[in-house]
Amino acid sequence: MTFLPLLSRWKPMLRTGLLALGTLAVYILFPAESRLNATVQSVLLGAALFVVVPILYVKLILRAPLSSLGFQDSTRRLGFLAVPLVAILVLSVWYVLLRIFPVSDSYFLPVAIRSSFPLFLLYEVVLVGLIAFLYEVFFRGLVLILWLRRFGLGAAFFQAGLFLAFVAVSGNGLVWQDAPLLLSATASGFIASYTRSIPYSWVTAWLVLFLSDVLILVIR
Repeated sequence: MTFLPLLSRWKPMLRTGLLALGTLAVYILFPAESRLNATVQSVLLGAALFVVVPILYVKLILRAPLSSLGFQDSTRRLGFLAVPLVAILVLSVWYVLLRIFPVSDSYFLPVAIRSSFPLFLLYEVVLVGLIAFLYEVFFRGLVLILWLRRFGLGAAFFQAGLFLAFVAVSGNGLVWQDAPLLLSATASGFIASYTRSIPYSWVTAWLVLFLSDVLILVIR
């Protein structure tokens, strides 16, 4: 019978897919703690589910190196050139959206951050950088590089769609506030697909998120 060899061949992929979808379900259904700040709770839960779980899965279950999750240098010689090119392209889309639609009016940035450049930089480097890292390890590392790598560029589109669905469900719908996140997921997805490197995709995602906020402040 050819079924058993076929099942054995696809078993790691099916197992990784179930882990990814199950982790997202746990995150979405996890009960909110009213005594904790929503952002703090989201970051802590994200760190546990989106970073610790994939790393433990790779090391303990698959017994594979972390490079299989994307913790490596680019596998492409000129991968570093793709980062600014993709970031500029995606940010151009964001700029057009800002000019066409009244996005800046409904886009929230804390007053303290808008009025203080040092606080703005601290917010972007620490909080935005951390959130971007959590998403990169899970969506671009576990989902794209580890789970769907055999589908090539198609994996970038799938993970972007999965991320969009995750944002919509976990946030009770999509708003303009989510646009930079979705753009960053698309940009970093292409970089992860091309370089197989989480550091490269993380820099791309952070650049898109950071410069998206800068554009909001400039246009306002």
